This record gives sequence, C-alpha cells and structure tokens, in this order.
Amino acid sequence: MGSFFEKYKGILLFMFMYFCICLVMLFKSTDFLYAMLSWNVLLAVLPLFIVGKAIVTVGQRKIGGSIFWMFLWLFFFPNSVYMVTDFIHISNEKFMWMIEVERYSQDSGVVYSNDIMVWAKLFVIGMGFFFSILVGLESFYIFEQIIRKNYSKIICYVSIFGVALLTGIGVYIGRFLRFNSWDILFNPLQLLKQVAEIDEFAIQFIIAFTIFVLGSYILFRTFRKQSMLKI
Repeated sequence: MGSFFEKYKGILLFMFMYFCICLVMLFKSTDFLYAMLSWNVLLAVLPLFIVGKAIVTVGQRKIGGSIFWMFLWLFFFPNSVYMVTDFIHISNEKFMWMIEVERYSQDSGVVYSNDIMVWAKLFVIGMGFFFSILVGLESFYIFEQIIRKNYSKIICYVSIFGVALLTGIGVYIGRFLRFNSWDILFNPLQLLKQVAEIDEFAIQFIIAFTIFVLGSYILFRTFRKQSMLKI
C-alpha cells in the first residue's frame, strides 16, 4: 500500500483535488451528480492499485494470487472508462440557441449560455473522464506487459481484445442495467437473467464501446511509447 501511494502520489493528489471540486459544485448546485462523479473517479483508480498487486504476485510466482488479482482487475477495469457515459448528464443543459436576426446581418444568430454553472458542469465531467481513462489505460498497459512477458503474442492480442469486449459488456450492464462490479459475486443470477435478455441495441452498443476501448488504448499506447523515446 505504501509503495502505491509513493509511486502514484501525483494521481492521488489530483483525485483529492477533484473530490474538493465536486464538493464545491455539490454545495453550489445541490446536484447529487457530483457525489457520483467522485465515486466513479475513486472506482477508476482501483484497477491501477489492483494490477500493482498482480505484479507482486506474478513476481513471487504465486499462481493462485496472480489469477485472483488479474480477475479482480478485470472486474473493476470497466469503471475506468465508464465515465465517458457521464456526458449524458449535460444533455438537459442549454449551451447555445438560435435567435432571429435581420436579413443579411453579419450576426450568425447563435447565442451561447453565460451561465458559468452550465459550463463548469461540462468541465468537471470532462476532467473526471480524462483522469479516469488515463489511469485505467495505464493499468491496461501494465496488464498487457504481464501477459506479454509470460505468454505468446497471440495470447496477448487475444487478451487485449477480450478485455475490450468484456469492458463493453460491463459498461452496458452498468449504464443500462444498473448493476455494479460486485453484483457479479453478490447477485449473479439476477445479473445473468438481465444479460440474457439483451436486444439488438445492446449488441450494437457493446461492439461500439469495444471499438472505443481498443482505439483509446492503441492511441494511449502509441503516445506512451513515443514519450519513452530519447530526444
């Protein structure tokens, strides 16, 4: 635990600052959304902590412990990319509208909101999403390195695709069916019943989100690799 705090103290400091921002927004707007955003950010950091535990057990060649931590990471990883769906909470906000203008006027007729709370809501959600996905993709990268060092490239690529697909399923279950990660253990029968009833939209969403995760990870991996090159 101590090594995690030491290694990722910058991330944890940012998370604390984000909690403070959400607390201020909660008191200013009395919108419970900001409490949920704080909770989602906390859940997003868990995969990074869990995959660190997996590294330790893999290094100690504890097979049982390694399997446990890797599966636990897989359960919680969808939380780190889930926050992209939180942008739906700005759908009821009015950022711009059109007004009538005189013919041939140089004015476009577009009016932007000057309500700072509307824009602050967008910024807070965006900040939380950006933080969560970066932390999550970092844990995904560490997961890939563990698989790559112990198995073949084919297994590594299949694992990456499998994680992306399961993440798409997990986010659909969380956003639309309203289950949490721990329901896999504590409410599996109800969860399986709901999943068995998925429709065409669910399949489309899962495919789209799988592509989103793969694309985001490839982009993250590319930038991460470039940043490691010597200038």
